[in-house]
Amino acid sequence: MAKTKSRKGKDKGRGKAGPRPPVKPYRPRLTRKELDDILTFAKGLARASGALALSYYGRANPALRYDAALVTEADLAVQDYIRGEVHSTYPDHRFLGEEGEVMPDDRDEQEPLWVVDPVDGSASFSAGMPVWAVSICLFDGVRPVLGTIHLPVTGELYSAVAGKPAMLNDREIRVIDEAVDNESLLLTYSRFHSEFTTHFPGKVRSLGSTAAHMAYVARGAAGGALLGNVHVWDIAAGLVILEAAGGVVRDLGGGKIDLHHFLDRGRIDRILLAVPSGQHRELADTLQAR
Repeated sequence: MAKTKSRKGKDKGRGKAGPRPPVKPYRPRLTRKELDDILTFAKGLARASGALALSYYGRANPALRYDAALVTEADLAVQDYIRGEVHSTYPDHRFLGEEGEVMPDDRDEQEPLWVVDPVDGSASFSAGMPVWAVSICLFDGVRPVLGTIHLPVTGELYSAVAGKPAMLNDREIRVIDEAVDNESLLLTYSRFHSEFTTHFPGKVRSLGSTAAHMAYVARGAAGGALLGNVHVWDIAAGLVILEAAGGVVRDLGGGKIDLHHFLDRGRIDRILLAVPSGQHRELADTLQAR
């Protein structure tokens, strides 16, 4: 992804890669009615969090290329606000955020868990560019089942509950189901060109926010997004929204990604491709690792 914010210390305590414990059989805890109610809450929370983030936006020190102090202040303020609202409304739910959070050792895998990136696209945020987002996801046990991505500057609120249509504000969205051509758009992470060559026939761009990239694929604005150097909070909400819009997230070999395995294991250990269902191979075949 295009964040430049240091991750030093972020993975401390999250565990090392190794044999994965068996996952308990998934038992949905939340009813459809409860999820609908939580979605209403999450959409309101995303908008309020975005308004809070906007109060910091544009305040970067102009003498700095990247104002890390401002970004950290905004990240912490937004995350603390979201955590407080979640705990006040759903005191039995757990919480995992990007900023300084460690998965609780005593967490029951069947408990609802909120996974949050308070400002996804920190370099854009610091530079005063509009493509950054507040990303909020709810896991019901081991599965992400609800997601919201809010782009405060543009007023876009993407949302979905698993099994229902994906929405942009008040309209339903779907992935674009067209063959790749010279007008197609592939969104990438910032270090893409140092790690891959490509004969993708269309335009290749990095806009600075993994969450926004996934939302743009979900609404058909882009034909795919390559996701690299990401953590679970970067992509969890986007996964729910993209799948609801008819898309998938796979690694380059076509394998599925189980986000549950990365809740306490730091950075996701592979490059992922967010694409319309059925178009993974066509896009993956345009990429060659350097």
